Amino acid sequence: MKLFKWGSILILTGVLALGVLTLHPDTVPQLTTNFRKNLIRSFKDSGMQTQLKNLDLSIWPPLIKWSFLKIERTKSLDLPNSWVQIFKTIELSDCAISVWPDWFYLQVELHCTKMDVQHVPLQWSPVASLNSTYASEFFFTRSDFRNLESKQGWWNTTIKADHLFLNGEARGFLHLRYHFISQTELEIEWPDSKEKILLSSEAEQLRIHKQGTGKNFGFLNPSLYNEIMPKIISSQK
Repeated sequence: MKLFKWGSILILTGVLALGVLTLHPDTVPQLTTNFRKNLIRSFKDSGMQTQLKNLDLSIWPPLIKWSFLKIERTKSLDLPNSWVQIFKTIELSDCAISVWPDWFYLQVELHCTKMDVQHVPLQWSPVASLNSTYASEFFFTRSDFRNLESKQGWWNTTIKADHLFLNGEARGFLHLRYHFISQTELEIEWPDSKEKILLSSEAEQLRIHKQGTGKNFGFLNPSLYNEIMPKIISSQK
């Protein structure tokens, strides 16, 4: 009975605190300013600049909207093999981020009218592992994976775009989900096609396992592809 009483008091206190924050005139502008600053800072650390237009934030329901966001690479990273290095520019138009709690995850959905992504060319190759000799030029660092897991380990994220463009090519509607199933494994799912892949952070590589096929893949930058593939193929004979 006491547990129920204290639980009710905590819930009531939380509701009252949320009400006070929502009604206070300075809360939303301050949160909007903080969101903008944190967004700019996070991409600046990755060597990218941001342009953000018409940002609108709501506490209840939890919702973030903007009309245009451009993330553009202006310099190379100190870590040349970081997977963030793949991206050149990302443009997200007429977007909304909604958040709601679930039993085990925080449900987060990003829905944009248009997503336009420019990235460096990549060669996808079926490989079991990469020799440490080539790891410095492989587009992956374990710190990238740990950083993402530390921020989104309890998220179940859905990304939707009415119109997706990759390097100028129209790809139609985008609908995917991803969530961490452990500290070293990220599952990505395309609900419409029921296709899934598993990204596994290993000692010297990001192993990409396409579920249902038993195949493992890795991705290499173009300058390394022609050098490494003959050696991988010969080692498998």
